[in-house]
This record gives sequence, C-alpha cells and structure tokens, in this order.
Amino acid sequence: MTVFTLRTKIIAGSVALILLIGTALFLVIGVEVHNRLGDEIKKRGVAIARHLADASVTPILTENTIGLQLLVNSYLKNEEDIRFIYIVTPQKDVLVHTFGKTFPYDLLEIAAGVTNREANRPTVLRSEEGLLFDLPAMIQHGELGTVHIGISEVAIQKNQKFILQHVFFYLAAVLLLGIIVAFWFATTITRPIAALSDAVIKVGRGELDGLIEIATQDEIGQLAAAFNTMTENLRQTTVSREYMNKLVNTMNDMLLVIAPDGFILSANRAFCEHFGYDLSELLGCSIRDSAKQDGPFCFCPAFERVFTKGTVSGAEAFGRTKSGNLMTLLFSLSVMKDEKGAIEAVICAAQDISAIKQVQESLRQKQAELESLNRTLEELVAVRTHELAVTNEGLRNEVEERKLVAEELQLARDTAEAANRAKTEFLANMSHEMRTPLNAIIGGADYLEEAALSDDQSLCLDMIHQAGNNLLVLVNDLIDLSRIEAGHLVLFSESFNVEKMLRNIIQMLSRTAQCKQLELSLDMADNLPDFLIGDQLRLQQILVNLVGNALKFTKEGSVTVSTIVGTIADDAVPITFVVRDTGIGIEKNKIEKIFETFTQADTSITRQYGGSGLGLTISRRLVEAMGGHLQVESEPGFGSSFFFTVLLRLAHDEHRREDADKQNSLQENMQIISQAEYDDAQPLVLLVDDALENRELIRLQLKKKSIILHEAGNGREALDMFEQNEYVLILMDIQMPIMDGYTATRLIRDIEQRTGRTKTPIVALTAHSCETDAHASIEAGCDDHIAKPFRKEALLKCLVRYIDERQHV
Repeated sequence: MTVFTLRTKIIAGSVALILLIGTALFLVIGVEVHNRLGDEIKKRGVAIARHLADASVTPILTENTIGLQLLVNSYLKNEEDIRFIYIVTPQKDVLVHTFGKTFPYDLLEIAAGVTNREANRPTVLRSEEGLLFDLPAMIQHGELGTVHIGISEVAIQKNQKFILQHVFFYLAAVLLLGIIVAFWFATTITRPIAALSDAVIKVGRGELDGLIEIATQDEIGQLAAAFNTMTENLRQTTVSREYMNKLVNTMNDMLLVIAPDGFILSANRAFCEHFGYDLSELLGCSIRDSAKQDGPFCFCPAFERVFTKGTVSGAEAFGRTKSGNLMTLLFSLSVMKDEKGAIEAVICAAQDISAIKQVQESLRQKQAELESLNRTLEELVAVRTHELAVTNEGLRNEVEERKLVAEELQLARDTAEAANRAKTEFLANMSHEMRTPLNAIIGGADYLEEAALSDDQSLCLDMIHQAGNNLLVLVNDLIDLSRIEAGHLVLFSESFNVEKMLRNIIQMLSRTAQCKQLELSLDMADNLPDFLIGDQLRLQQILVNLVGNALKFTKEGSVTVSTIVGTIADDAVPITFVVRDTGIGIEKNKIEKIFETFTQADTSITRQYGGSGLGLTISRRLVEAMGGHLQVESEPGFGSSFFFTVLLRLAHDEHRREDADKQNSLQENMQIISQAEYDDAQPLVLLVDDALENRELIRLQLKKKSIILHEAGNGREALDMFEQNEYVLILMDIQMPIMDGYTATRLIRDIEQRTGRTKTPIVALTAHSCETDAHASIEAGCDDHIAKPFRKEALLKCLVRYIDERQHV
C-alpha cells in the first residue's frame, strides 16, 4: 500500500480544490459571458432595426422601392453580423428583402404567428450556421409596415470564445500560482514537523546536542520550543550522570556502593584495578561472602557498625588481591539517604596505604640509625672544631690577599682609564695646536693667490699649499684613528647624491692624475639610485683614501672607480664600491700587513712613495663601522682592486627636496659672493679669537668686503662688546683663555632672552673637527660650525648666509 506524506496530501488537496474552483468559475463565466453578449447583440440589432425603420418612412411613403432596396442593401453590407433584412406592409406583403431572387415565405408564417408579441422582442430562428434572432421594428407604429433584421449567433460565439480564451489564461496563471502557494504552504507546514520528527529520532538514538530552530509562534513553534526544553533538560540530566560516572572512574581512591542488604551495586575503576577483579565479578555479590572477606570485602566487620553510627572513618584493614598480594587499606564508610531519610546505599571509600606503611617502617629504622649517628657525631665535633679554627686562620689570610689583588686591579683600571682620557685630551689639544697655525698657513696661502706673483713665487706658494694640506691630512688621520680606537666614532645619516659625490672625488683628484699622466675614470652602474641616505663624509673619506693610494702607487696606466648595485629590498640598497688600478700591486703575504697601523707593505715603499700608513687602517675601520668589510685583490706588477660593500637606504621625496633646497641655497650664496664687492651696506660683524694671527688672517680676507669687523680676544671681551653694539653676525672661537666660546655663547643667549633682543647668528670657529664638536657647538647655542683651517670661500658662504638680505657683504 502506497503511503503518502503529509506534504503530498496537502499539495494534492490544495491542487484539487483549486482545479475544482477554477473549473466551476470558468463555466459560470462562460454562461454569463454568453448571456451578456446575446443581450448586447440583440440591443444592437434592435437599434439598427429602429434606425432602419425611421429611414424607411420616406421611401415607403413615396413608393420608392428602389431607394428602399438600396437602403436595405447598404445596411446589410455595412453590418457583418446581419444575415438578412426584409420589410413587410401591414398586409404582410414583402416590400424589399435581401434574400436574392427567392424569399423564404416561412418567415412570414413565423412572424404571422407572433403578431401580438411586444415590439422589439426577438424571435429565435434556426439556420445552418446556428441560431438567428429575428428582430422586428415597426414603421410609424405599424401603419407603414415592419422592418425585420436577422442577426446570427456566430458573432456571440466568436466574442465569447475570445473572452473565454483570455479568461482561461488568467485562470491558468491563477491555478499555477495557487499550486506554487500550495507547495510553499505545504513546505512551511511540513518542514518544522519534519525537523521535529528528525529531532525525535536523534533523541531516541541518544543524540542530545542538537536543537530545533523554528522561529514561528504558532502551535508548531510552541511544540518545538517545548521539545527543545525537554531535550535540554534530558541532556543536562544525562550529562550530569555521565560527568559523575567519569568523575568517579577518574578517582585514584577506591569507591564501592553497597545496598543496605550487603549486595554490591557499583564499584569504580580504581577499586577493580587494585583488587584485580572485573566489575561484572563484583556486581550482585554479597560482602558477607566469606571467600572474599580477606580480599575486596575486608571491611565487612565495620559494615554493620555504619547503620548505628552513620559513618565509620579512618579504619584500617588488610586486603588480599585476586593475585594473592596483600595490601593495607585506609577506608571510610557512610550511609546515603533519600529525601524521606531512608537508607539507599552505603558508600565505601578506600586508599591503598601500603607504600605509606613501608615508608613509615623505613623512617623508623632511619630514626634509629640517626640516633646512633648523633652519638658518634658528638665525638667528631670536638675534633673538627679544632681543625676548623686552624683552617679559618688560613682563609682569613687568603681573603686579605684577594682584597689586595682587587684593589690593585681597580687601581690599574683607573690608571688605564685616566691614561685613555689623557690620550684623548692630548690628541684634542694637539689637533687644536696644530690646526691653529695651519689655519694661518693655508689661509695665508689662499690670500696670496690673489696677489700678482712671479712663477717662482707661485711655485713656492703651491709648495706651501701642498705641505699644509699634507700636514692637515696627517692630523685628521691621527684624530680619526684615536677616535676609532676609543670607540667614539659616530656615523651620521643624511640624504646625498652618490653620483655627484663620486664626480666630486674624481674632480678633486684629477689634478694629481694629470700630473702623473694617468687616466682617472668613473664607471657607474645604470641602476644606481639618485639619492641615498648614509654618512656621506665618511664614505667620501674612504674613497678619497683609496683613490689617492691608487694614484700614488700607479706609475702609468689608469685608475677606475666603479659601482655595483645589489638587490634592493625594503628601501635597503647594497652598493659595492671598487677602486681598480694598474700600479705596482701587492704580494699576497703582505696584503693584511698594509691594514696595520703605521705600516706599509715594505719600508722601501715608504722611502719611495711616502705616507704615514694610516689611510688604509682608517678606511677599513670606517667600512667596518658601516657594516662592511674592505677587501683587496692584487697581483704584483699588474695592479690592485680595493672593494667594499655598504648598505645605504633609499631617500624619499622629502629628503630629495631638502637636498635640492641646500643646492639652491648654495647657488644663491655663490651669487651673493660674486656680487658682494659692489654693495654699499656695511654690516657689523664681531670676530672672537685669542690667536692674533687668525684674527689678522680673517681681517685680510674680508679687507675688500664692505664689512665693519670688531675683534675680541676672549669670551669676556666679546660679552662686553655685545652689550654695547648690535651685530649681524658673531664668529666665535671655542678654545680661549679667561672665557671659552661655549660659555660666551650661552651667556649671549641669556642676554638676548632677558632683554628681548633679536637673536644674533653665532658661528663657531674651532680647531676640533669631529662631528661631536659640531654638535656641542649647536647645543651651546651656536647656529653653525666651521672647522679650522678653513678656506676663504667657506668663510664667505657663512657670512652671506647669516647677514640680513637687506645688507650685503
């Protein structure tokens, strides 16, 4: 027997009901349409007949049969639903008709039988094409005759068919929509029921985690909510029971549940494992079984007491396992009662304390041994006390010796630190003392270049320039080496154009190459970025040392500087710089020696080529400070290649704009310098320097410039002059007697702050050339820093930078 689902039944019933209603509605509409169309046709025919009757009055009165015939024919032709027209006289004679040659006189007989009917009442006739309606209309109330018009039922059927076709399509659409609604309605009703049925099946299988998600508020929704509540309660109950079973079976202590009559109801895993029995062997057994009273039921004597006392705790008993091993148990018994106070069961909890008993026995034996040892130790203490007294005296002497050694080490450390500080101070002072006369020598040579000199005098001046520059390089190398060894080297990061730096180096050393008739070339990588961030000055110092060495040790051929750009990642750009020459080369066993301080590959090289042996040492240390390693590939007689790789960073747009601003500012300064001699304003500048020769040199360099120069020999004199005059710029030496430049600068800034005076630019003139000295000058309040010895161009650039734009040098 076929079993239909509830959904199928609902859908089938709904579809059948929709079909039944649709069929009945279609039939009713058909009948109603037919009746209405018939009435409309009849009314139309009557209207035509009356109109024809009115139009026939004149032809009948004038006996114009031809005109009457033409009138009848025109009506028949213009109205397609009219099948015939004929007009009869009151005597029933046919005046005109549209039947052709033969008139069907049976129509007169039919009309004669209904002469007493109401006017305009149709007569139903039958024809080959169906029913016809004979619609009469009296002419002049019947005095002139009657007009008969026959209208066919075909027009009614045609219009009825047309209307019923549209009605059929509409009813079909409604039927289809009704079926869809029936499907949706059946699904809406049966889906929650199916979900509820599936949930019931799952609960029957023990699956209690799923809930029915039905959001309706009707009876099915209420049933689903009640079912969910029932499932949740059942799940909690089941989970609680499972949780308790897991908890009991996870316990390390033994647990046994006994009925009041002494039969075993349950036992946990620990109890079964300790005694070696399966749970099935224990369930249903009586604890009074004498065969097991020395085994798992060894607590039987205490079982009877629990009913009177309610609990038994801290009792001990010996129990034997199934395999025959004996163990000591510590157990407790307590009764479990129901809500009415009746005893439901007795709970026995036990622990295996065999190991504890063994430990206790062992401790007892150890205690006895300790007592024996204590008596022996008392005898040994007296002997050891005397020995310790002697040992302590030796330790005291050793401690004092170690204190003396520590004090000596601390004194040696302090001495070394003091020596290091003295060395640093000595080199700083030496730098200052050597740069001060060098400033006068190099500056004076610059000043003499403007004079008209003979060839011999120009040659002598070049010699002074070369000697001064060589001495300056040596001083700088010594200071850099000292700073590196003391760990005081500081690297700075700024945006710079690598290509421009390399071209400046080539231009700087091109004169040396030309003098030796050597080719000095630059080979730059195509993918070299325009702007990078790093310590440009130190990088330039390294390359100048390497290129200078290459030119020094190359008699003929060329020196090439090239770059290799590695893979760029996260704005980090690894660049390898290579300086390759065709000089004398270096033997492999002497390559490492050239990097040692004050050392060259051969003493003969020093005699032949000169040099202090510091350039390569400083270059390697600087490269290592930048995270690279300076390497050499060389073959005697075929030249050498010095190369190293440093990691620089890409400069973004803001760094490029800063560099462009600096270049624009430099170009503007150079333009101002070129125009300085033609300006009339005379700005007031204060020069502070304790060295008379330095002041005299600057006075000579500015002699042709429209500047009023005041001079002070120390910081105290500068303060006095500052309070009396308004200066557009102060050139401040740092190391001076009475008051140094740092102190004078701070006091000048204090005066400006107290009095509200406009801030006066202060440029530090120092013989200390390291970056930390420049930063110290800025921190003291200076606006800029110029290291001695300086060139005339550097001094002029500084002047035009800080003198007001409305005043000119």
